Amino acid sequence: MTDAATTSSDPTESNAADRKLSDYLDNHRPTARPVKKDNEPPAEMHQLDFLLGTMVTTFDTGVRMVAVTRPIMGGRYYQMDLTATYGDGSPKLEGTWVIGWSEPNQYFESYYFDSLGTMGTSTSPGWQDGHLEFVGDHVLGEVGVRSRSKDAYTVIDDQHFRLDAFVEVEGEWKLYDIQNCTVTPPAEQ
Repeated sequence: MTDAATTSSDPTESNAADRKLSDYLDNHRPTARPVKKDNEPPAEMHQLDFLLGTMVTTFDTGVRMVAVTRPIMGGRYYQMDLTATYGDGSPKLEGTWVIGWSEPNQYFESYYFDSLGTMGTSTSPGWQDGHLEFVGDHVLGEVGVRSRSKDAYTVIDDQHFRLDAFVEVEGEWKLYDIQNCTVTPPAEQ
């Protein structure tokens, strides 16, 4: 996957964006509420519907994670709020992951942060050939280093998916962990 975070070098695209911004500034007060003709959420967001609901996964280390994913802001974004506990029930972390579709860039952008200090952004073009991958740069709070990461999703059935998490070490993807996730969709809660 190419780094989707790069800007277009196509001058036509850049000029069109500049004209659109110039028109907005010339013909609207900057403090005026913008008028958007189509305020429906991007259809691409439905590619992530497999995440909606309550997800539970238990790692081989005994760590248990529960995450609730729901649409926010009229469905323009999906937000996952997660909590993880150690095998003895003591708290491990709380985190939040927000995902939205970037219309100008034609890819998903996501933002993650948690109580261990992990934070970062990642992008995904969406499902391609049965694969969904988010790739980006994160600070791994547990390790205290900045790294490139990749989360690869595989849907197993309507209520199960697998997440293989990788970090880049010396130019190679190293498996960080595997999560076998069970999701209870909102309609069944």
